[in-house]
Amino acid sequence: MKTAQIVSVCIGILFIPSLAFGQANQTQSQMNENRLKESGETKFLLSGYGFTGFEKKGDESTFGPLGFSPIFLWKKTDRLFFEAELEAEIEDGEFDIGLEYASIYYRLNDFLIVGAGKFLTPFGIFSERLHPAWINKMAEKPLGFSSETGMVGPMTSLGAQARGGAPLGNTKINYSFYIANGPGLLTDGDEAGKLDFNNLGDNNLNKALGGRIGFLPFSNSSLEIGASGQFAKVGDRESPYKKIGAAMYAGDLSYIWHAKSIKSVLDLKGQYNYLHVERTDYSDLRGNSYSFDNNSSAYFLQVSLRPVNVDSDILKNVELTGRYSRLKTPEGSEWHRKQKQTTLGINYWLSWSSVVKVNYAIEDIEGSDSENGFFIQFALGF
Repeated sequence: MKTAQIVSVCIGILFIPSLAFGQANQTQSQMNENRLKESGETKFLLSGYGFTGFEKKGDESTFGPLGFSPIFLWKKTDRLFFEAELEAEIEDGEFDIGLEYASIYYRLNDFLIVGAGKFLTPFGIFSERLHPAWINKMAEKPLGFSSETGMVGPMTSLGAQARGGAPLGNTKINYSFYIANGPGLLTDGDEAGKLDFNNLGDNNLNKALGGRIGFLPFSNSSLEIGASGQFAKVGDRESPYKKIGAAMYAGDLSYIWHAKSIKSVLDLKGQYNYLHVERTDYSDLRGNSYSFDNNSSAYFLQVSLRPVNVDSDILKNVELTGRYSRLKTPEGSEWHRKQKQTTLGINYWLSWSSVVKVNYAIEDIEGSDSENGFFIQFALGF
């Protein structure tokens, strides 16, 4: 009897792995079945853009910059989405690769989508809608809207957002609100008082709150007027600057007019950014204390005209462009700058998403020698 019990126990032990393996197979089978079911709803799209060109400023000329930005769009279900953009670029003889944005979104209803990750900041219209090379009418970004000329407002943010739109009779509104790691305040050296917008790891316990509201007063949506704002504490948590706050405001305009009398489309875009950082004392390179009113502003106004309805297959692809932009940073700071730029250009569209641009930029920098620029850029969206 005792021998029979021992044999039964041994047989049971031998069968445990088989049972476990069978259960694992069953679980894996269920997972595979669910994946197959979901694959019918999943959709994936690879999009993006690339650009290259030639530029001449003053006595220097070079081929470049060169860039490639693949955009990955994944629809998991009718409500769940993912998007990401990588950015690889050669500029000033250096190669750089980075993550422009990567976010997960969930559609709650027809009027509201929530998401989290790194996203293009809904602060004005340039960052979200106009910055890609094949969409930007010019070879360069406006003054104050790039790291090269100095940032007056955020381009990307790391955090969470809620956005949507709704009809209001014959008019419409759209809205975006976000909470994110705010910018950081630089407090010494020749950049004291500047804001570092690449603050991916927040430097304090405070979070930036911001958003944009757009209003489209016409039923054909030809005109949109927007207002944006962002507010945050910007000083390091364990520094004397921890209570210093920054407020940013922006106004934007977009208008598209189909001028039937001249068989053309007129496209008008503009944005004004204003940045205020609370006044405080900084240290210069010699250790001396100084202070200034820390207010910066930047704006651009852009117009383009394209005769899309003329009979000529060549002329309908020609677009005349012009842009005026201006940048002003705080007087009394080590990085004080007053600069304005007028850019004129001719674009030729090879397809709806590929364009060759020829630009000439006239610059005026207060207290400094100005360098006008000549640019050729080929940009392709795909």
